[in-house]
Amino acid sequence: MKPGFSEGGWGMDTGNCPSAYYARGILEPITGFTLRPGGLDLTRQAVNHCRFPKGAKILDIGCGYGETVRLLRSEYGFNAVGLDTGEKMLQKARARYPDLTFVAGRAENLPFPGGELDAIFMECTFSLLNAPDIALSECHRTLKRDGRLVISDFYYRNREGFRDREYYEKMLAAHGFRLQFWEDKSECLTQLLVNCIMQQYDTEILWQCLLTKEENKKLTCSGLKKFKPGYFLLVAEKNARAEHTAVQMPPADRGGMSDG
Repeated sequence: MKPGFSEGGWGMDTGNCPSAYYARGILEPITGFTLRPGGLDLTRQAVNHCRFPKGAKILDIGCGYGETVRLLRSEYGFNAVGLDTGEKMLQKARARYPDLTFVAGRAENLPFPGGELDAIFMECTFSLLNAPDIALSECHRTLKRDGRLVISDFYYRNREGFRDREYYEKMLAAHGFRLQFWEDKSECLTQLLVNCIMQQYDTEILWQCLLTKEENKKLTCSGLKKFKPGYFLLVAEKNARAEHTAVQMPPADRGGMSDG
């Protein structure tokens, strides 16, 4: 058995937040460079559903190594930009794809003008945000009329009122979005467990990614499993007709996206 949490290996030092596992490359052997369940298959499914216009301006929040940005540009010809908070991760993305655009920033204070983006992707990013309400306000501000928000992430299928499907639907509606598409993708989590076993990694690595989330820090692995963690893919549309007041943040350097 390769190193895992139960053996005092990966992730036992300070800074055991979920994003730290991504930044330190702990999940790469299991997930590949996409660092998330479902990988680029879910990205392609979302793109095929949305039918974005040629040259669409798309932001990938939490871009990691830049795999989604590469896909959106090389396979679809979109004007895609990646955003991440971690300079080390951005350095890795730029080293892998020096011709692509990656910028430092936070989802709660996006460095883009209002109404500029055709779409925003948050793939296994939303559940890591410290202020999801503010982030959704920023997404609403920067998206064009009828722009799309694509989220794939963890949810609980047996935890009423907290990060279940209803939780996401209500939060999106409260911030001016209309849910267009929702699909359970929990089989992607099952596949990761299979990948762990096949590559002789400790499956506890995956459970620890959930146990380090703030809402789960007092739980054991068996207690967490009772909530039936799952995975989903959703597409929401900015509802330009909805009354919505964005939460104001201090102004950022909102330089915008080039057409190149």
